Amino acid sequence: MTSLKKHFLPFLLAALGAFVFSSCIDETFDQPPTDGTPLPDGIANTSIKELKARHTLGELETITEDLVIRGIVVADDASGNWYRTFVLQDETGGIEVTLDLAGSYVFYPEGREVAIKCNGLVLGDYNDLVQLGGYIAFDNTLGPIAGVTGHLIKGALTDLPAPKVMTFGQLTSDDVSTLVTFDNVQFVKSDTATTLADGPHEAAYNLNIENCAFETIVLRTSGFADFADENVPNGGGSITGIPGVYRGDYQLLIRRLDDLALNGDRCSFDPCAGTNVIVVDAVDEDFATGVNNDNVAEYGWSNFAVKGTRLWIYKLFDGNVYVQSTAFNDFSPEMESWLVTPGINLNVPKVLTFDSAKAFWTHDGLSVWISTNFVCDPSVATWQPLNCTLAAESDADHAWIPSGDIDLSGYTGSTVFIGFKYVGNNSSLTSSYRIDNVVVE
Repeated sequence: MTSLKKHFLPFLLAALGAFVFSSCIDETFDQPPTDGTPLPDGIANTSIKELKARHTLGELETITEDLVIRGIVVADDASGNWYRTFVLQDETGGIEVTLDLAGSYVFYPEGREVAIKCNGLVLGDYNDLVQLGGYIAFDNTLGPIAGVTGHLIKGALTDLPAPKVMTFGQLTSDDVSTLVTFDNVQFVKSDTATTLADGPHEAAYNLNIENCAFETIVLRTSGFADFADENVPNGGGSITGIPGVYRGDYQLLIRRLDDLALNGDRCSFDPCAGTNVIVVDAVDEDFATGVNNDNVAEYGWSNFAVKGTRLWIYKLFDGNVYVQSTAFNDFSPEMESWLVTPGINLNVPKVLTFDSAKAFWTHDGLSVWISTNFVCDPSVATWQPLNCTLAAESDADHAWIPSGDIDLSGYTGSTVFIGFKYVGNNSSLTSSYRIDNVVVE
């Protein structure tokens, strides 16, 4: 071997090894980017709004033209509330971009300008939320963009666009996947006793936000978010976040805990303002006209979810229609539902009777109450418990148990409301309780 070969071969092998090693490095192990270089003017030839307009909901469309969009990342996956996703916004709208890249926020953090070469990428949607991905998967779903394919061009870090200040009722499809702020809002009172999500069980929560104009929107938080186990704020103020859409309904996601600026006073309004209270002299209700699995809707009766979302429903069993409440398969961590009679005029002493039954017992979830100041919201009325016989663990499933005569004479001269209250949760307290043949005479 010549001297030249002896010295050149080790060098060649070392260089070849370095090349192979560097070409196999996944971008997730690369160094975090610097502030980057500003994107050149004119790099984009279409807008995000125009790109999204090419999509038909429920379809997957491979882009075959040399389209380029550019925008600023307004939400990333740093907190865990998004997964391998960032939200890109320009002056016309926003879109979710899905990546096959763990910790994509290291490369595409909030405030980074990004241009995307769309030729070869795919437009799709997740339950009506439009997304930009990399390919059509074997199961006909949208696959993510590979992190090293060259479709994404990183620009400089810059200021975020100012959030659009608006009300829930002003939301349109153009606001989806953009940065917005809602002022004068708060979580509904019944949702302030929980956490934003369930971190230990990695379960997402849908919680309700209201404003002082009686508008509402769902705040959805992933169980993987690093703020999942934070308590829901009890005050009022503003919320900044990214609106999404799920099966036609708008919802809101926040990027971090300080997007919730809710340390002020709550809205002060009467949730029952304008409610016309129905008052009757007697009640004789067997629910026979109810439709199986429909929410209970009887004249003058109130059907209300104080916690959770499930209401009392009609059920049909063995030819008999009755009403039922249960936490089984409820999405919310706690459930409290009320079925309340019309106002009953106790101009003379009267007696209450009804039948109750249970099934799949796990807990004593049913109780019966009386109020003289109920209007429409059981959580703001004053209630006293009524002593009565209810179906219990020892009773057979589906067996109807008479309540006995419940003397209401102590309330003579008043208008009263009888409330059937069910409480439970979606994990262990899931008994089903039924009510039928409610009579006050």
